[in-house]
Amino acid sequence: MAELVDAPDLGSGVLGRVGSSPSSRTIFIIMKKIPFIFMCLLAAFSFNAVCLFAETSDIRPVIIIPIKGEIEEGLAHIVRRAVKEAKLNKASALILDMDTYGGKVQSAESIMQSIARLKIPTYTYVNTKAISAGALIAASTEYIYMAPQSQIGDAKIIQMSPIPFLGGGKEIDEGMKEKAYSAVRAIVRSACEKNGHPYELFEAMMDEDIEITNVIKKGKLLTLTASEAVTQKLAVAVSPSLDKMIKTIGLANAPQKIIAPRSGEHLARFFSSMMVSGLLLVLGLGGLFIEIKTPGFGLPGIIGVVCMSLFFWGHYTATLTGWFPVALFIIGLILLILEIFVIPGFGVAGISGIILMVAALIITMIDWVPGDWSNTPSLNEISASIAVVASSIVGAVALIIIVAKFLPKTPGVKGVFLSTKMDKEHGYTAFDEKDYLKWIDKTGIAKTTLRPAGKAVIDGKLLDVVSQGDFINKNSKIKVVHVDSNHIVVAETV
Repeated sequence: MAELVDAPDLGSGVLGRVGSSPSSRTIFIIMKKIPFIFMCLLAAFSFNAVCLFAETSDIRPVIIIPIKGEIEEGLAHIVRRAVKEAKLNKASALILDMDTYGGKVQSAESIMQSIARLKIPTYTYVNTKAISAGALIAASTEYIYMAPQSQIGDAKIIQMSPIPFLGGGKEIDEGMKEKAYSAVRAIVRSACEKNGHPYELFEAMMDEDIEITNVIKKGKLLTLTASEAVTQKLAVAVSPSLDKMIKTIGLANAPQKIIAPRSGEHLARFFSSMMVSGLLLVLGLGGLFIEIKTPGFGLPGIIGVVCMSLFFWGHYTATLTGWFPVALFIIGLILLILEIFVIPGFGVAGISGIILMVAALIITMIDWVPGDWSNTPSLNEISASIAVVASSIVGAVALIIIVAKFLPKTPGVKGVFLSTKMDKEHGYTAFDEKDYLKWIDKTGIAKTTLRPAGKAVIDGKLLDVVSQGDFINKNSKIKVVHVDSNHIVVAETV
């Protein structure tokens, strides 16, 4: 019989032999420490990453917006772009470098609302004028610094003449004064409450009826010098330069990003200003009308197209009104041309075309994109746009009258115009009148549907005819009622 022999414990023996070796014990200890070493390395890497993030967060850029010249829609667009840049780059501060005599109240309100949405420190450096709308915009920032010999104030709202280059500003009628001031006061008061500015000073800048003891007497508008603004706690301090101010607020090492107008925005701001917009409309509408009423395509048409293109382009680039007003204007112009050249008389197409063209011009001049109900224009803004468009139409009519009366006789250009009358007395005729007059009272059949133009067979001859405006079905009986120029006008008979 075979004997049962205990098999050796290979596992324990091997382990025993391995464990008994000094080198193997060292490897075992190191393997046990690997997780601990990994955690230390991870902690060190995380610490370095946090330090790097802290360093990069300390050099967030300072966004600087130059507020120069007239405050209008183009500048409001630049400020909105700068606010987006500040949010995108997590800017450490936003600074308005201001030197302005003011501008449109609506544009100032838009700028103030854009700045109010920011969650970062905001500053105004008055360098060297913050007058009228500029003073109101300064109230929307948390801190105001003044340059030496700078001024801030004189923010009374005035009504500008809607007629370009004619008449300056005038005081608002007493009946409309409170209505105009109410909304502006509320915006400025809200900004002062948020930023800790003394509202009574800004109110005295807007209204001469406000009196502040030892500051301003009743009947005068408040304008403060640099030292006075600091004394009245409107400004933080007087700083000799913008760089010094940035150093004072502890951002000397932060990179500076100046939001300058892009290549086309300089021109867009110029063309979208109220005066220039009105002039472009006068020349554009006048040129287009003169071109429509004269044969061929010449200088008036070129001037009209260029001026209207600059008008729409300037407002599109400055305020992002979109292409909707342009499309509306073109559709209206096409309807008007059809009414003049194709459709006899003057009816629905012509009136619709004029309405569409006027509506397009008004929509273009207000800072609003159709469909954006979150930013609807105010009644004052709409009224101002209507006033500018209406005065521009009057100006265009005056231009047409002047051109028709005086330009053909002006030396140097009178050769461009045909001065000889081409009428029957001078032997000219556009068509054989006798040949057309013979069709009066003749009857026939409409060969095609008259919409209102079409063809008809009269006395066995196929002729081009037009109805009196109504549609006449094919094969209907017709009668020639009269001849208008070279048109044979027919009516349906029973």
